[in-house]
Amino acid sequence: MVKQIETIHNVILKDGLRQTKFKNSHLQSVSSAEEGKRGAIFAYRSKANMIKARGLVLTSMEAIFENQDSFTHWTPNVYRYGSYSDEKRQITCGHAEENLRQINTFYIDFDITSSTEEMTSGDILTAAIDLGFMPTLILKSNKGYQAYFVLSEPAYVTAHSQFRVVKVAKAISQNLRHYFAQSLPVDMTCNHFGIARMPRTDNVEFFHKDYTYSFQEWLDWSMKQSDLPFPSKKPNLTVISGTKGVKQIDEPWYGLLMKRASIKGAKALMGRNNVLFTLALANFSSGVSQGDCEVILNEFNLQLDEPVSTGELLKLIASAYSGKYEAASRDYITILCKAWVNQDLKGSELFIKQGWYKFKKKRADRVYSHYTEWEADIMDYITAQTDTDKVVLKVTQKDLQKALGIASSSLKIVLRRLADHNKIFLQVKKGRGGGLILASVKTVLLSIMQKTQEAKTAYFASLASFLEIPGQIIKQTIIKAQKGLKHAIQGQLFEEDVG
Repeated sequence: MVKQIETIHNVILKDGLRQTKFKNSHLQSVSSAEEGKRGAIFAYRSKANMIKARGLVLTSMEAIFENQDSFTHWTPNVYRYGSYSDEKRQITCGHAEENLRQINTFYIDFDITSSTEEMTSGDILTAAIDLGFMPTLILKSNKGYQAYFVLSEPAYVTAHSQFRVVKVAKAISQNLRHYFAQSLPVDMTCNHFGIARMPRTDNVEFFHKDYTYSFQEWLDWSMKQSDLPFPSKKPNLTVISGTKGVKQIDEPWYGLLMKRASIKGAKALMGRNNVLFTLALANFSSGVSQGDCEVILNEFNLQLDEPVSTGELLKLIASAYSGKYEAASRDYITILCKAWVNQDLKGSELFIKQGWYKFKKKRADRVYSHYTEWEADIMDYITAQTDTDKVVLKVTQKDLQKALGIASSSLKIVLRRLADHNKIFLQVKKGRGGGLILASVKTVLLSIMQKTQEAKTAYFASLASFLEIPGQIIKQTIIKAQKGLKHAIQGQLFEEDVG
């Protein structure tokens, strides 16, 4: 495990630090000329020390390896230099964006804030498969997880490029967080290139050194996402606008933000521009004309301590009225209000209970349900009944029909569609003791990914026996399912003959 941690540190930091300490090295010294110019990172021995910035500046891999499990937090992205602000050399300084040397990784905090919330590292991997980019590393903490998406090569920050790489990387990072926030509890407020949990022998849940992607691959993906961290249209929701229902501009949060003149652009993506965009979305979803919205927000903008230019304001409003969005996200509104109004605000103080969405008719009230909806129901049912340790589900057709409220003829069609699209493994057993044998292809893939090469042969034999499907067909199905991933991994999964 110790050797694995060293590998993890090397994969993340790459060429950012010297190999040996500049002074008092216990390793063979390497000259500065040989090493070239290197940077520094910051490390902290506890969260309490981190909050107080009481830590160490590290400039070599040797120093990290010597203190392998004594640090809890670090900066995985490398800075040009690090220093101390006190004579005792205990308070670190220099970990600011303008001092970044290279960006090595994006990372996401998944915070489980209540006892009712449940998630596992498998949930992160499941969402990542749909994304197409796998995390390099997942760490477990007391209150959640942290996933690292390490770059294959560092993105260097240079004055020549006017530090544009930081702005682009921040946009990629925000889009990545927003993607996972659709299904998991993501902390959207933490610094994109600040302090993260440090990989240790006691917190690594998942690691694969080959799951790294280039900055260009991430950029290509990010450019296909919305350029602002707000959800686009939701398929099963319709905005109530005009004179119908509850308008967003009548919600308490809208008035609270409109009264804050102290809102500035200093809090990165939680700042002034996003407040203006959120207010514009509220006007749009409430049926306010674009011209009237421009007048309203222009008056608000002029009252700010640091207003934006008229041109920038009009551009934000035009984006909100572009039709790409339906309404501002409640989660995002809550973040903004806690950042600028009061950290202790509750949802009941921000929103009118029934909200601003009108749901479409319940499925029971419709004439029929589409096959895609039934497919989603079946996948949810299988996922709820299985996990990576128990991937196969045995159930009678009658029980499945009853659980999902679906006719026998429709169930057969939907199961066959899922099997044909490589979503499930399906086996039908007739006679006494028969029924359906089901397994989610995605869950099987995750189970394989988390097993050692030595265990995979036995696993495939066991899986083929349970499913009564030849191992070679299982292998071919898994390979097809992997095609959405940016890096093909069948060579890593199937180095042995699975028959």
